Order: sequence, then structure tokens, then C-alpha cells
Amino acid sequence: IVAVDRWSLRLAAERLIASRTERSGGQQRVDQGLDWNLDQAINGLAGSNAILDRIAVFTASDLIFLIVLGAVVWWFLPLARDAGKRAAIAAAAAVVGGLVLSVVVEHVLFVPRPFVAHQVHLLVSHAPDASFPSDHATVAFAVAGTAMVRRMPGRWLLLIAAALVAVARVFVGLHYPADVIGGAVIGSAGAVALIWLDPWLALPSSLAIGLARRFHVG
Repeated sequence: IVAVDRWSLRLAAERLIASRTERSGGQQRVDQGLDWNLDQAINGLAGSNAILDRIAVFTASDLIFLIVLGAVVWWFLPLARDAGKRAAIAAAAAVVGGLVLSVVVEHVLFVPRPFVAHQVHLLVSHAPDASFPSDHATVAFAVAGTAMVRRMPGRWLLLIAAALVAVARVFVGLHYPADVIGGAVIGSAGAVALIWLDPWLALPSSLAIGLARRFHVG
């Protein structure tokens, strides 16, 4: 196996399309199979309608901030037993834990982004870093997953928003479908894991809530 650097991989990418994946220098490139076919089907719609493109760009880049804002709002909801505040803390923990795990995965398995390995309809500029897993999907589903397992107000809206972010990231040419699915799994798993850890996190959460009240935050 001949090791090549990232720049060599980019130059060779257009020629290496004979197999499902091409491994070189610790990198994987998606060429064929369901993942690439779905990517072509979704990203192939980009550029066909200016309004749809604008909506996709907003959804892929900015909707994530509204999703996170939803978790912030929970902190200020007057729910019994500080359920909103505890959910906000859990969502924050799921986001941080998910992003840390994503960084580990990116270093173990580096997958070049679609616009690096292929000619795609790229609607949003981005650094040519790791494609798998999607950080946006990880964060979106960490929040949406927390909302679902803790039955928070607006949980279905957040879940739909998270799914839209995932699809939009593929639409604008930044990710393969497997990238956003992987991010969704990581984020959701973190939300579920924190439900199991609730008995051990009850005291730290209570201390954080008490400290916030002392400074009149929520």
C-alpha cells in the first residue's frame, strides 16, 4: 500500500472510481454504492432552483443555531422539578460529548468531503477537513434527541429541524448521507446515555442550577 498525502489524493480522486471505497494514506473515498448514489440524488437537485438553494443554504448553515437556542429556552421554562434546566444541562453535555467523539472518529477514519473527492454542486464554501461524521448533525440530534427522550415542549419540531439540517448538509455538497447519519447516531446516543446517567448526574445538575439561581440566571 503506497501512502500518499491529502494533496495527492485530491489529484488522484477523479481517476479512482472503480471501487466502492479507495483507501490510501489512512483515508477513505466514497465512489460507488448506496451512499454515493443517495448523495448524487440529493445533491443533484442543487442549482436547479434559486429559492430552493437559498433555503437549503440557510438550513445547512444557520438552522443549527435555532435548534441550540431551543435548548437554551428550556432553561427558562417554569417546569416542575426544574425539568427544563436539567434538560438544558443534558443537551449541553450530549453536544459536548458528541463533538468530542466526532473528533476521535475523524482522526481514526478520515473521509474527504464530497467536494474534495468529486465534482459536486457546492453551495457553501468550507474547509477541506473530514467529512465523517457531520458535526452539524451531531449537535442537531443531540438537542433533538434530548428533547424526545425527556419529552420537552417542541420536541417534534426540533426533530424535524434536525432532520432538515442533515438533508441540507448533503444537498449543499458538504457531506455524504452516511456522514449525517453517523452524526445523528452519535448525537442521539449521547442523549439516551444521559438519561441512564441521570441518577449520577442529579447532584452536579442541582449544584449548577443552585449556582445559577444565586446569580439570578433563570
